[in-house]
Amino acid sequence: MKRIIHSPKLSETDIDSRLKKYFTDHQIMQRSDFQDITGMVRSTAMIHIRRLRTKGKLLNIGIPSQPIYVPAPGFYGKPADYQPVK
Repeated sequence: MKRIIHSPKLSETDIDSRLKKYFTDHQIMQRSDFQDITGMVRSTAMIHIRRLRTKGKLLNIGIPSQPIYVPAPGFYGKPADYQPVK
């Protein structure tokens, strides 16, 4: 019998608090880091990363095929005048 792996159901608040804690010690994040932080499988992690980018909470400073995410200014403990390095 095939075992189905599901991602944990986390609220937006839970995800935001985990990301805030993560970005206190790290400058960048990749999808695999997001998976480690949240315990989500790849497809679910990408859905949430896209949502966070659409809301303007995460920025991709890499290229589309090799994204590197950083918090947007004013999010996850970064000041509103924060300028991420590209």
